[in-house]
Amino acid sequence: MHNQFSVAQALDDYAHFKMGSKSAERLSYSIEHLLEFWRDQTIDHVNIETIELYRRKGISSNRAQSTIRRELIDLRSAINHAANMSRVVPIKFPKLPKDAEPRTRWLNEGEFAKLLWAAGRNYRAKFTLRIFLIIAFYTGARKSAIMELEWGQIDFANNTMNFNKQGVEQSNKQRAFIPMPPEVRRFLLRRYERYGHLAQFVFHQKKKPNIRVKHIDKGFRAAVKLAGFTDVTPHTLRHTRISLLLQSGERQINVSNYVKVSQPTIDKVYGHHSNTDLQDMARRLGRTQKVHTTK
Repeated sequence: MHNQFSVAQALDDYAHFKMGSKSAERLSYSIEHLLEFWRDQTIDHVNIETIELYRRKGISSNRAQSTIRRELIDLRSAINHAANMSRVVPIKFPKLPKDAEPRTRWLNEGEFAKLLWAAGRNYRAKFTLRIFLIIAFYTGARKSAIMELEWGQIDFANNTMNFNKQGVEQSNKQRAFIPMPPEVRRFLLRRYERYGHLAQFVFHQKKKPNIRVKHIDKGFRAAVKLAGFTDVTPHTLRHTRISLLLQSGERQINVSNYVKVSQPTIDKVYGHHSNTDLQDMARRLGRTQKVHTTK
């Protein structure tokens, strides 16, 4: 049967097809988890029961529902690619788990300072983790965009950061090209003056600058634990920057352009932070529409 094609082969073919794209690195993480579950099973075994088992296993491994859903979307794309290449008979992919409600956890400036302090206490991770935290906190960029930064994307002369890589296919999740915040510039310039002539990537090993550092997850989790938090992830810093900008009264269109998030998303997820106009209206009502009562 055509659908005796293995899940592993479909994923491998799809990975090769996506090689060089901006989503390739993220896809590799999905494939790691997908292969751990399906191993040598064939596409015939992808059904509503195995999808639910995969979801439960992911939840028990402390992966977010949204992450599990993203992995299953990648599996669906791999199978569709195999069908498009006439390697398998097209199938009706089982219904995906519902997407989780958007996380709204964000840090105030005091909490961020505590996290930055905790990162500095981790001898092994602090070289890369502290600069990651600074960039993430002040720019609101996604983790992947930050970790892929090369020195060629940093323009100290014009004081800009371009999170888009030249020659790399753009994904649906747009990346920003923004003026460099002063605190970010200070950290990056100090790093560049010492290692820029030795390293291509901003994130690299301290003693071997030619070796890129791709992950900060382990050090991040350790810093979160030391800081006394339980619900903070790298993406929390993106929520934090958007929330703080809106709370300070910045216009939604400017926030949207700065962090590359759509205005409908801002309304849906962060609307409660940008109610300045409503507060002003309430104050005007209090001044102009007083109700006269008799004692």
